[in-house]
Amino acid sequence: MTRPLSVVVCAYTEERLESVTALAQAVLAQAETGDELILVVDHNQHLLDRLTREFCDRAQVIGNSSSAQGLSGARNSGVAQARNDVVVFLDDDSLLEVGGLASARRAFDDPRIQAIGGEVRPDWEGGVSPSWFPAEFRWVVGCDYLGLPKGGTSIRNPIGAAMAVRRSALERIGGFSEDLGRVGTLPAGCEETLMGIEIRARIPDSDIVRVDGFTVDHTVTRSRQTRRYYLRRCLHEGRSKALLSQQVGSSRGLESERKYVTRTLPRGVVTNLVAALRGDMSGLDRAVMIIAGLLATAWGMASARSGMSTTPPARVAQSDDDSAIEAFSHGELVSVVVATVGRASLRATVESVLAQSYTNIQLIVVDNSLLVESPLPRILGGITDDRLTYVVEPVKGVSVARNAGIAAATGRLIAFTDDDARADEGWIEALVTDFSSDDTGRLGAITGRVTATELTTVEQRWFEDAQIFDKGLEPAVYSYPVEPTLNSELGRSAEPSIFYPWTCGEVGNGNNMAFRAEVLAKVGRFDETLGPGTPTRGGEDLDLIRRALLAGYVVAYRPGVLVGHRHRSTTTELRSQMYGYGVGMSSVLTKLVVSGYLMRILAIVPAGFGFLVNPGSARNEAKPEEMHRGLVFYELAGYMNGPVMYARSRLSRVKARRRRVARVPASAVALSGESA
Repeated sequence: MTRPLSVVVCAYTEERLESVTALAQAVLAQAETGDELILVVDHNQHLLDRLTREFCDRAQVIGNSSSAQGLSGARNSGVAQARNDVVVFLDDDSLLEVGGLASARRAFDDPRIQAIGGEVRPDWEGGVSPSWFPAEFRWVVGCDYLGLPKGGTSIRNPIGAAMAVRRSALERIGGFSEDLGRVGTLPAGCEETLMGIEIRARIPDSDIVRVDGFTVDHTVTRSRQTRRYYLRRCLHEGRSKALLSQQVGSSRGLESERKYVTRTLPRGVVTNLVAALRGDMSGLDRAVMIIAGLLATAWGMASARSGMSTTPPARVAQSDDDSAIEAFSHGELVSVVVATVGRASLRATVESVLAQSYTNIQLIVVDNSLLVESPLPRILGGITDDRLTYVVEPVKGVSVARNAGIAAATGRLIAFTDDDARADEGWIEALVTDFSSDDTGRLGAITGRVTATELTTVEQRWFEDAQIFDKGLEPAVYSYPVEPTLNSELGRSAEPSIFYPWTCGEVGNGNNMAFRAEVLAKVGRFDETLGPGTPTRGGEDLDLIRRALLAGYVVAYRPGVLVGHRHRSTTTELRSQMYGYGVGMSSVLTKLVVSGYLMRILAIVPAGFGFLVNPGSARNEAKPEEMHRGLVFYELAGYMNGPVMYARSRLSRVKARRRRVARVPASAVALSGESA
């Protein structure tokens, strides 16, 4: 005896009357004894009347007026009408291939299988897909995409255009979520994802598989073959993913997406760039659209969680008067902030700062170790200097920790370095001299040179030779817009890179920089969704520098402002670091997209890719060849993962918290051994 099926087709517009009719006829041609066809019309009385006249004796034709408008509500109406245990769902703009129902029927012979997904092939209006359309993003038009598993493989959830589910499983989870899914032409989604997650969670030992032979051809109209639709669909997918993650948590809601972003998309970018190098110039276009789709999706996720509009906000440029600065004088107090997770190297950092030739300093060490018993008394034991204070910051993240340090700072100049760095004896003296010599009237920040404290491994030598931290011996000043005639005693106007000022990688690093306190008060402190200790892993320093530049301030790079740094000593550490740089940089770009700079960021993507991956680019020419070959993929993977990690960081950020900052003199810590 064959297993009877209930086939549900949901429709909402008369524009698809022809395709709905063809699909219904294909289903009826494959139907066996006991099967039923249910046509659900979503809030369109005229379409309901026409389909009733056409199929009244061969199918159930019902309206969705009693349920929420939208695809999820229409599907639930169909399930409520179904008599059979297995319910097949087909989209109204698809056509079922011969043998499709038989393949779906056989799949449910296994009692563990609660749902299946079929093959959804794109049927492009016009015959072929646009040359710019990446195969990795065919989910945008509701079709199979590169990266999907083969038939017979377990999947998290099926594609809605061709899926079948046990009615008992749907009843167990309460049907499709009507908070998710498409309403009319609004290109939302994720209701199938939530369905799959809930079925696995509520039915032990259940499985959802992809089935060969259960195939539909899904029409892709010309209106869906535009870049505008592509980006709009990605944006709404991101918003739906944010809502999904709120319901089930990001670990389950984004599990498949992480693999897709870290594996499928980087491979797609590389493949298309190689195609471009071999003469297929559409390959570059596809690579750009992969990045654009990822950014738009991340924008949707972040904006949905924060409640911000998806319409970019208007911005007003600041006038020169807004960035005017009171002169800094030699002899004033300088605050130094060092955030730490409890590295043993912190002691050398603290000793180097306290040994500065410029003595009027306040050193604030921020304990971000999150340990019940602070490691600082042990690490800093025996150091008794009234200039040393430490702050306990119980929320993880270097940005949060640095902001706690800023809150505790009393100097008009606030310098930053890391707990694995050693400041040159003249570090603060050089900073004070340069700030005091400002002849622009707009100097908001200074970055300095960072060189290796040891070169004992080949990896450390690679990093040093690549000049990732060390920006060289030429002083420079940066402004935005770029002012070629801005020649100061502090340096000449710098030649900007393709990414300037959006990532500011050439300007400096967070392990050697200083800001005027009044500038931080105007442009804001570190973005706590960015940086080590968050999913984004970095970018917080470059983001702050960029905000200062966009606010009209000048940032100077001064090679005499010197800090030493212990570079990563193994290939594994270096791979992780380069991956983190990619995530951080991409997160910064994603933040800009969320802030309304989408078109500007997209404009630099083509040249930016060449800048990143071309061994001969200005960015990579100093890198040893073996370093570039071995690490470029890790950095590129980081770039691919950045938008999702930024969205994840935004999702997990606590919107309102009251921070209690504990401040204890370091001498008391060293003597008592007590933690704050």
